Amino acid sequence: MILVGLIQDNSEHPLAKAIVEHAKKFHSEENHIWPEARDFISVPGHGVKAKVFDKSVIVGNKSFMLSLSIDIPMEASEILIEEEENAHTGIIVAMDQEVVGIISVSDPIKPNAHEVISYLKSMNVESIMVTGDNWGTANAIGKEVGIEKIIAEAKPDQKAEKVKELQVSYIHCVFFRYFCCFPVTAI
Repeated sequence: MILVGLIQDNSEHPLAKAIVEHAKKFHSEENHIWPEARDFISVPGHGVKAKVFDKSVIVGNKSFMLSLSIDIPMEASEILIEEEENAHTGIIVAMDQEVVGIISVSDPIKPNAHEVISYLKSMNVESIMVTGDNWGTANAIGKEVGIEKIIAEAKPDQKAEKVKELQVSYIHCVFFRYFCCFPVTAI
């Protein structure tokens, strides 16, 4: 976990920050000075990779691993599916081109999210979720809160463009990310 924290410490992604905070629990020093991660590369929407203690450490989603020719073992694939069904995102950890673990993360859904979506439906407002999450996780979250139309696996630079497209298609649209809910009106 410490190696994962070392390379995630360089990432800007909110989930990476959560992973770093968790990894600090495994680090014995109070000031949490990490050894340097070298050759750090971040691929937005996919993952990160770096060298730590002469080990190649890669943390990211399944498509990132496959793009780097890292085989995903059957057991890891089954865990990923199970996590998606529970509305969690499975983040794969590989060292020296071999999968060594999966970190399960989730953004908490606001307690009143289902109520808000139901209220919007009663006003004939269609809620649409645009998320970077994989389809399995996105569908599980959508089901939990009552959103039927989902756009998943949107990369960070694609999200704003998707919202603009929706604004052109709808008089009013709701951009929903399970930690917030707000109306977006066409300009």
